[in-house]
Amino acid sequence: MKIIFSVLFGLFILGCSNKKIYITSEYIINPNWDYQANAIEITKMKLKKDSEISDLNNLSQEEIIRKLEEDKSFVFVANVKTNGVKYSVRKVYFNKDNGFLWWTSDGSTKEKVIGNLQKDTWYKFSYLVTYPFYVFVYIDSGNNVHSFNVNLANY
Repeated sequence: MKIIFSVLFGLFILGCSNKKIYITSEYIINPNWDYQANAIEITKMKLKKDSEISDLNNLSQEEIIRKLEEDKSFVFVANVKTNGVKYSVRKVYFNKDNGFLWWTSDGSTKEKVIGNLQKDTWYKFSYLVTYPFYVFVYIDSGNNVHSFNVNLANY
């Protein structure tokens, strides 16, 4: 019985693991997408009033959740359509037409291109895997991307 439980627990943990997601200011590569789960939501974030993030090297999940809030001026959702390139290596561009539309969260606007991610700005990427997992990115003034995984399945 212990062996069966150990095997099942191992498979559960393996199923919750995700492959590395790569994000730049121009595109995303998400090897976790497949032909059935391929959604993305990008939300611009802002610091909450009286909050500050000064040390990106020691930033915790809790601090990200506590200090950032959504900026509803930029929320785009898309269903990443297949284009013949495997999802594991496909680049989905923000600044080029990918063959699908980006929708605003309320569905009122459709765009082929949403543009590069802006410098000195935080973003939250959602729906990249099948459980509550987010990638927060900060694009600094040098256009360097700082990426932070937040797994809410841990809470």
